[in-house]
Amino acid sequence: MKKYDPMVTPWQIKEYDFPREGAPTEKLQFLLRYAILAPSSHNTQPWKFSVGEDEIQVLVDRTRWLKVADPDQRELYISVGCALENLLIAAEHFGYGHQVAYLPEPANEELAATAKFMPHGEPSPFREPALFEAISSRQTNRKIYEERPIPQSDLQHLQNRCVEEGIWLHMTDDIEIKRKADELIILGDAIQFSDPTFREELGYWIGQGLLGSPWLMSKMAQLTVTYKNISKGQAKKDSEVLMSAPVLAALSSEVNNRESQVKVGQVFERVCLAATILGIRVHPLSQILEIPELKVEVSKLIPKSDVFPQHTFRLGYAEQEKGHTPRRQLDEVLV
Repeated sequence: MKKYDPMVTPWQIKEYDFPREGAPTEKLQFLLRYAILAPSSHNTQPWKFSVGEDEIQVLVDRTRWLKVADPDQRELYISVGCALENLLIAAEHFGYGHQVAYLPEPANEELAATAKFMPHGEPSPFREPALFEAISSRQTNRKIYEERPIPQSDLQHLQNRCVEEGIWLHMTDDIEIKRKADELIILGDAIQFSDPTFREELGYWIGQGLLGSPWLMSKMAQLTVTYKNISKGQAKKDSEVLMSAPVLAALSSEVNNRESQVKVGQVFERVCLAATILGIRVHPLSQILEIPELKVEVSKLIPKSDVFPQHTFRLGYAEQEKGHTPRRQLDEVLV
């Protein structure tokens, strides 16, 4: 298999490097170079992969589980679902059909999914070819968004990316819902940043440089977050960010289990990639679902009964972020 220059970042993957004359396992490993570009909670990248002749096992990496912020592991499995979706999009681009088995070994929750690949497959109608090109340009955008509305035709296009049975995408520009969500964001920041264990966990991951800051800035930010309660300043910033967004969105599931969470991750990544093509920015809003009592309040803002809110995010227009957040090299996530 072709050796990759360690100075080249995973974001610089080139389509023409696909090993067309290589062994089946080499080809499947190449597909994973797109899987690892997926978004994840705190950019923890909590995934591992095992590659066989015609299948890839997608596993959760619990050493990267946010035990304080994500006690029920909801975000852990959503993150892995995002990576799975990138994998399937890349597979279809290179001509593979696929079959996915979710949680194929009930006693082994670490194995989130097994994807089996067949050459000469047909692409899925809801995975348009342009999604593949967007994988390497997608970014999470945390900036203040512009006031201009998103056209209904574009919102409908994003809505059409949600095809999984039992998964529901709701998007709204209702100002009252935004205000209620803003209240929850402010309260969520106050609760989380008053907890020393939350600040320590957040500080640790900031200190790893996974949010893209230089080493020294990461370490300074880690110390600030860990030892100083910055809830008021963070709440003000998060409030400005949320209220600037023309659209708020929530992904919910009819059943609250690991399979649904993985599928929510798949839909979210598909929406992110479709939004990237349309020039729409995306930013997750995690804290209002990380606190149980606030999660109950979020469910009241969703105009559909008997569903479980799994992932919330905002949509809008803004200047592009300067660069991508770091990614681990493929060798680090292969088992």
